Amino acid sequence: MKTSIIINIKRVSLLMVSVALGLSSCTGNFEELNSNPTGLGVADLPLSTYFNEPQLSIYYNQSNGNWEYQLIQNLNADLYSGYLAVPTAFASNNNNSLYYMVDGWNSYTLNYGLLHVMKPVSNILKSTEEPDYIAIAKILRVAGMSKVTDVYGPIPYSKSMQGGLSVEYDSQEDIYKSFFADLEESINALTAFVDANGDQSTRLTFDKMCGRSHTTWLRYANTLRLRLAMRVVKVAPALAKVQAEAAVANKYGVLTAADANIEVKDANTRNPLMIIARDYNDCCVGASFESIMKGYNDPRLAKMVLPVGWKLDSNKQQIDITDKNGNATNSIGEVHGIRNGFSVPSSAVYKMYSIPMVEIGTTVLSDKYPLPIMKVAEAYFLRAEGALRGWAMGGDAESLYNDGIRVSLAEYGVEASYNDYVNDNTRMAQDYVDPYNSDLNIAAMNNVTVKFGGDNETKLQKIITQKWIAMFPEGQEAWSEFRRTGYPKLFPIVENRSAGLVAEGDFIKRLPFCLDERNNNPAGVASGVTLLGGADNIGTRLWWDVQKGNF
Repeated sequence: MKTSIIINIKRVSLLMVSVALGLSSCTGNFEELNSNPTGLGVADLPLSTYFNEPQLSIYYNQSNGNWEYQLIQNLNADLYSGYLAVPTAFASNNNNSLYYMVDGWNSYTLNYGLLHVMKPVSNILKSTEEPDYIAIAKILRVAGMSKVTDVYGPIPYSKSMQGGLSVEYDSQEDIYKSFFADLEESINALTAFVDANGDQSTRLTFDKMCGRSHTTWLRYANTLRLRLAMRVVKVAPALAKVQAEAAVANKYGVLTAADANIEVKDANTRNPLMIIARDYNDCCVGASFESIMKGYNDPRLAKMVLPVGWKLDSNKQQIDITDKNGNATNSIGEVHGIRNGFSVPSSAVYKMYSIPMVEIGTTVLSDKYPLPIMKVAEAYFLRAEGALRGWAMGGDAESLYNDGIRVSLAEYGVEASYNDYVNDNTRMAQDYVDPYNSDLNIAAMNNVTVKFGGDNETKLQKIITQKWIAMFPEGQEAWSEFRRTGYPKLFPIVENRSAGLVAEGDFIKRLPFCLDERNNNPAGVASGVTLLGGADNIGTRLWWDVQKGNF
């Protein structure tokens, strides 16, 4: 990293100390840690102060610091989703990528969610009785904390804002039921508000996500409800069906092609992923993403990923990949990703591989593009899966699947390729070839074409694969859906250093509970382990991650 706090074991240890000192037992002494240094009480500060923080914190960027996002998502979910990989030998290759878990990295997800989502939302709810503000605050709480529970499983939730020396954890089942209750209440309140008033943009001056539109907040809430309903479909199918159908049946509906993506639009906020990839040079595209996108000859690839040659040497010359003998491979202009979970050489031999990007005109290395919270295309793929399961989704599975592809292609300005793309029944993922190290080559795994068809399992694999492409680069949601469905089929890590916690060829299931929580809230963590129903390690499945078939 350019200003990295993660370089080696000693620096990681310093991070662990700083986290323990600065955020020690977030659940245990929350009120003390979060007292306002200005002396102003909750009622003395404008609501916009409290709304800003959770909006920016869904993507972990409330401080514009970039390293928060790197710790919270980039060094776990972004890797485990198959989207991205690291070209850096963090901690002498004893790191999350190889399933050797670094406590100092993995504690921050919970701490951040409690400090920057739960706390400001709690302050909003103390500060106002306006039904639309309360509804939006609760939507933000669900959006932010659903990502946290999907990392760990049980977390401090219902009692986390009450303070005390020890705070019990909630089961993930109870947390999800709380999410659904909050979303139902918020959707009903916003529906009544919009029915009576329409959109009142002057009331939403704090809004950075939904264009100051109450209707868009409502559609986002419905789509979030649909997303979370689908998450629990294997463990609680009846609940999933009720919640999904209610989301789609709401009179204002879910996000459609008429809506914009839900993004943090703020002129002062940089995209942290681009900083990590471009400036820190700590992040490249993953081999699974390369394999699938190249195999489909996907027209979005050129708008999602920069080819080799983006990195320049001191003479402003493009840097090519060399092989192990130091010979140029003539890879400039080609997309090349990196396998996950292997011993990265200490030299910078992988630093010039392809990195993620979203093009803004000709400024392909810009860090000013919006932070993606939810893509419109996702709503179509969620409905397509629901229709495949026989639910009332306002359309059939094939039409909704094709519409999801259409919307995603349009997002990247390549909608002219739609007909050829959706009707292709020959192309599949291609074999991965590493120009530097042929020992890392691997045969393609995600063996489905784009054209809709096959049995239900094959259709689901196609739906999830296309949703995975469309959601790029939101690795947390992609990792959650991979755990739930097993799709798309990803390359396993090369070197599994989990000491048997994850079987060879299998994949990580969760992050362990926080180090500072184990030190400072041991009784709370003990309650979490009991609710988890298994050992507190990376091989234990979450509540919704049921080990059975998708149908």
